Amino acid sequence: MSRVTKFLLLIPAAIIMLDVLLMIINGTLLMVLLTFFGFYLIASLAFKESAFKSLKRWINTGASKQTSPGD
Repeated sequence: MSRVTKFLLLIPAAIIMLDVLLMIINGTLLMVLLTFFGFYLIASLAFKESAFKSLKRWINTGASKQTSPGD
């Protein structure tokens, strides 16, 4: 890589690093991670299995697990 390319890539990397550092200091990064964990937990309870498995099947088939009225 040339020096110009490295310098141009350093600018957004520094901004992202500063943003993450400020989120850690403010505690907002923790809130973001807890929110993602909450969504994952709710999805896992809704599908009664791992949310990752449900999402993977939904992407592969285009639909979530269907249950019959008798189940």
